[in-house]
Amino acid sequence: MSVQSNPVNGFITSLTNTKRNQADTADAGSFAVQLAQFQSQNLSTLLSAAFDSKEAADPLTAQSTSGTTASGANGLSADGRNLSLFDPESGYKMMSVIRQREVSYQTEFAALTEMKTELGDIKLESEELAGLTTSTDNSNIKAELTEFVDEYNAWIKQFDAEMQAGAALADSNAAKVSRYELDQRIESPFTGAQYGVRGMAALGLTIDPTTKLATLDTAKLDSVLASNKVGAVETIQAFSGDFAKSAAMLNADNNFISNRLANLDRVIDYIGANKASLQAEFGLGDAPKVAGISQALASYKAVSRT
Repeated sequence: MSVQSNPVNGFITSLTNTKRNQADTADAGSFAVQLAQFQSQNLSTLLSAAFDSKEAADPLTAQSTSGTTASGANGLSADGRNLSLFDPESGYKMMSVIRQREVSYQTEFAALTEMKTELGDIKLESEELAGLTTSTDNSNIKAELTEFVDEYNAWIKQFDAEMQAGAALADSNAAKVSRYELDQRIESPFTGAQYGVRGMAALGLTIDPTTKLATLDTAKLDSVLASNKVGAVETIQAFSGDFAKSAAMLNADNNFISNRLANLDRVIDYIGANKASLQAEFGLGDAPKVAGISQALASYKAVSRT
């Protein structure tokens, strides 16, 4: 199930369509198949000079034979290569890729799990805005909106570094879509239109295009509260409901974040269960590079041990 939307709410369906969920599912569900195909295609080449043409042309025969020689007397060399392969370096490089993917998936899992938790906190903060009424003091209205802005910005800042190139969430569509949708919820010009207010921007709440942080122009808010308090309050209440609904849908079962976490969990388990046999067959591979993801990796390992 993808995030649903309508023109009034302002969701951009091109970024939240079913294809993204299908892509995430394929990423995990087909990993084993892709790996098996990779093995079959490459083992035939790697072993073509070591066996006669009939054996080399049969991936199943080649794979079985390779498994036997890899675990035999020769084993792995001191530098982690399987010298029984025709091209030990290609096998070693493939294993290096698998090891790097393993930690990439682990760190994305850890960072995305944390984002899911924090998204729930922002949802609760936005829901508090629904309690504002026309009898609420203007100072309290400003205080509640300021508190929401602070909570939202803390969320943006917390995960901004994780979404930079080379970091844990750099390639996570689930994280990117989540941030984009909440950004759009704040910037929607349709919120409050029926109350004579053109979006939260008319009340002074905007998103900086460079930093992506929310800002509140209290002078603009004061002006609207003075001229159209009923419309302002109704708009804030509508925004509260829309924002909370968006956050809930992003976090919902069978949606972006939950689906991605489930897929990552399956892939991580698959690699963990098969890594030893793959290393025996193809070589150890290089140790994964963890620059930029070390904190998320430590978080994952801490949770996985509990």
